[in-house]
Amino acid sequence: MSNKEEWNRILQIVGEEGYPTDSEFADKCVKKFSVMRNLFYVILFGGSFYIIQGGRIIPNNDLVFQGVMAAIIISAFAYIKQKKVLHLELNRYAFRECWPDKGLSRYLSFVPTALRKQMLWSVTQYNFGCIFFRLGKIDKAAKCLALMQESSTTAYNMLLALHLKHYIALYYNDYDTVISCANEASVIYPKVRHTTWNNKIFGDLQMYGAYANCFKNNAPQQVYSVLQSPQERPMDEVERQYYLYRAAIVLNDLESAERFKRYVMDNAGTTWYGQAVRENFVPESKPVNYPGYIIRTEMLNSPSKVDNSRLKYMLLGVLIVLLFYIVPRLL
Repeated sequence: MSNKEEWNRILQIVGEEGYPTDSEFADKCVKKFSVMRNLFYVILFGGSFYIIQGGRIIPNNDLVFQGVMAAIIISAFAYIKQKKVLHLELNRYAFRECWPDKGLSRYLSFVPTALRKQMLWSVTQYNFGCIFFRLGKIDKAAKCLALMQESSTTAYNMLLALHLKHYIALYYNDYDTVISCANEASVIYPKVRHTTWNNKIFGDLQMYGAYANCFKNNAPQQVYSVLQSPQERPMDEVERQYYLYRAAIVLNDLESAERFKRYVMDNAGTTWYGQAVRENFVPESKPVNYPGYIIRTEMLNSPSKVDNSRLKYMLLGVLIVLLFYIVPRLL
């Protein structure tokens, strides 16, 4: 399926609710990143051709060689720096601050600019799913999760899908599903790179798996111990305070419940947590396809090593290097 077709599937989930794009973010951040990326590729491929052709077309020169190497290194550092800036700003409101509506606007601005490039659709589906979940659009989040059923083949992709799945299960107090997500993540985690983000996701799954076990074992008082550590990200801390509030209500600990409730109301931004602590909150009905994502046993134990969407770009890179080497020798 082409990038355009994949994007249209997400747009169908977004619907016609009038979500705005973030033009300021697109102008200041996305365009600058695109320029820096294109400049880096031009310098990288041009410099690689000069080095690999071995003086057969362009005569070798030590000064030129040093200039080419310096240009490649400088452009690489500039590209990496701008990529980090883009990643930080793109995900600031979607995953760190409590304004998922702004996060959605930024993603709606960014993705169309990347459709001609390599796209990891399982990651994009996960990102939109998390945004919709935090907006309280659970049906839309579940539809994004359903798309991940066919796009998630690597251990990393499956870890992302389990993360989104456990969020939706927590919304419905489906403790069995939350626990199963934590257990499956334990099988997958040794097979993924232990980056900061992957460690955080795995930690979330285990923490809320333990939270679900507290209710499953009729021991809600243990939630205070399971969720005792404050979270660094404002979004994560609001979530933690909300689930502490849920435990306090069950325990009839009204003083603590009021304290947790006040924190959530003051800091929830546009997430659904702020609405959920009010007495008139009505949760969304379960989606028809709930839970919407199931990992087959053989995939759980033997995930793909490489995302198939990356293969054509890896092969293209190898082909370009071969052409740089062979063509000058044929002339």
